[in-house]
Amino acid sequence: MNAHTARVLERVLVLLGAKPPHLATARKQLDDLIALPPCSEETATARKAVVRLFDRLALPVLEGHPETRLVAEGLRERLDQSGSLSGAKSPLEKAAGWILRPPPVDESREALPATLSGRLLTALRLHGEALAEVAGEASRLAERGAVADPWPEIELLLRRVAANREPFPPTPLTRERNMLRQAIGQGLESLRAVHPSQSDEGESQPGKQERDLAALLRQRGKEARQRARSLAARMADSKAMAERLKSRLRQLEEAVGQARIEGFMDPLTGLPDRFAFTAQLKRHLERAVHLNEPFSLALLHLHDFAPLANKLGHEGETRLLDALVREIRRHLRDEEYLARLSIERLVILFPRSDQSRAEVAVRDIEEMVARTQFLLDERGIELEVHCGSVALGPGMNGQEMLEMTDRVAVVSRRERTAREPRVEPLRICPC
Repeated sequence: MNAHTARVLERVLVLLGAKPPHLATARKQLDDLIALPPCSEETATARKAVVRLFDRLALPVLEGHPETRLVAEGLRERLDQSGSLSGAKSPLEKAAGWILRPPPVDESREALPATLSGRLLTALRLHGEALAEVAGEASRLAERGAVADPWPEIELLLRRVAANREPFPPTPLTRERNMLRQAIGQGLESLRAVHPSQSDEGESQPGKQERDLAALLRQRGKEARQRARSLAARMADSKAMAERLKSRLRQLEEAVGQARIEGFMDPLTGLPDRFAFTAQLKRHLERAVHLNEPFSLALLHLHDFAPLANKLGHEGETRLLDALVREIRRHLRDEEYLARLSIERLVILFPRSDQSRAEVAVRDIEEMVARTQFLLDERGIELEVHCGSVALGPGMNGQEMLEMTDRVAVVSRRERTAREPRVEPLRICPC
């Protein structure tokens, strides 16, 4: 329980213990307390409860396979970090499919092991290739997968094979082997026909005929090897060219990606520019509509920075802005989005935050800039920044939020001119 909740409950006890008790005021205090967002401890408690339920119910089902275990670990990590599975639609669908998948068939109930039935079907499919009906039915049964009792259908298939009393025609493998044997015989006959005199002499000199045939075959083998080496060299050249083209394509893709990144970045600070911030703002507006996720904006107006930047030049402006951005980021969280709208305006987007977080951040940044003197080549520069913050309201769009932050920054400048100047020593920040 946080301190604020404890204080409210103490006030409620005091109101209820009064004579007479102040029921209406106590009820309003409790309604206001319930309307507040839950504290971190309550959120952590709910998140831990969800993780425990996930560990007890879903995790044992999803740990039976490496792929399912990886998906289960990712879902558990998301639950542990955010307490929600929003944005994990694809892993949730996979996990649901695995959980709802029917249990595997218990092969121990079969009369014979499933491997025996599978091998028998394979043998029938191979030996019965000459019979289209037998081969098709065996292929269908083999592709169907494991079933509780496949033996009645296999028995019918065996009876069909036994009923065919005619001898099986040769299988495609046997036919191909016979055709290859005939082709080799015809090739030998054609070789003998090329050298008829040697063939005639070969009738009386069979050893010389065999030697001549072996020499001819060696010559043709040598020519075939030379063609194979030439083909291998061309394949190696083609492979090297393909590797070069692949490397060049990779370099072009990296260059295009870098150009896309630089096209949406401020050239001086490297921060996202107006176009990148507009896309980010549009995305958070859509999340606010669909997920009811709040966010807030803060605008930082560097007063009279444009004439100062003209005096400093490109290099001096870059160094000064780098130092300023570095100091600003010390007061921001990692997920908070800093962008540069113009030469004098910076904007910060605070996701999943209300206006109080934006007000705390801009107050810290204003005090930091007011107490800091930036040292640029032994030249001290003091900047004047005016900030405005606003949270997303009903019916607001991005342009209205920016205009409201600009108006709040103007009001901040008017209030600062009415204040008395500070006499605190300035902090030196080298650029």
